[in-house]
Amino acid sequence: TSGTLIAIGIGVTVIATVALVEQSLIHQVGDARPVDAPTFFFIDLQPDQIEGFSSVIERETSGLAPEFTPLVRSRLHAIDGRTVKVEKEQEQEDDQEETKNAKRTRWYLSREYVLTYLDELPKGNEVLQGAWWKRGQVFSQPEVSVEEEAAKSLGLNVGSRVEFNIQGATIGAKVSSIRKVDWGNFSTNFYMILSPGSLDGAPLTYVATIRVPPELEVPLQQSVVAAFPNVSAIHIGDVLENFARVLD
Repeated sequence: TSGTLIAIGIGVTVIATVALVEQSLIHQVGDARPVDAPTFFFIDLQPDQIEGFSSVIERETSGLAPEFTPLVRSRLHAIDGRTVKVEKEQEQEDDQEETKNAKRTRWYLSREYVLTYLDELPKGNEVLQGAWWKRGQVFSQPEVSVEEEAAKSLGLNVGSRVEFNIQGATIGAKVSSIRKVDWGNFSTNFYMILSPGSLDGAPLTYVATIRVPPELEVPLQQSVVAAFPNVSAIHIGDVLENFARVLD
């Protein structure tokens, strides 16, 4: 009898713990969502589609305007004049912590970076070192602001020089600041942000964000998809619902 009661008690505790963790995670994600978070992210907009896309949004929302962010895909080419070479992962290493750090560094060296250029410091970003550029500033050379974990893993400091490979062409930039990024703020966040004018002539695409009332969500998504089949619409509400479903 004692063994049976203990087994039942442990089982009930485990089930209750799982349920509490699930509800805690769901509430945490819901509470972390800002009240002004975008309803939609529209990605892969081409430069010649911006005007038509804005017209569709204004027509369907009675005058609301989307916010556009330019994007360029790239990979690291060189850091401080040294060409980036990604070493193959060793099969066995005795020091597990060293292996973890090596994997993190390798990931930052080999991953694809989505670059953008911005005038203002994005919401949820804080400059830890260096300084953000001033509006209207004239640049003698491109500058880049780097996220703190990426800077640490890549060995970057204020004053370091980074070169990016964009479809075979290289663009160099001086690190002017190191940023802390709140990745959970439901905004477009970046590891690397370049100064205005740095990406002139590069093959750009755009991501558009907009917040609309619930009754306009479905008509807006249908209109955009019908007018621009190449554009992907990501509905934040659906993402959170899928997250809750996976937890369940």
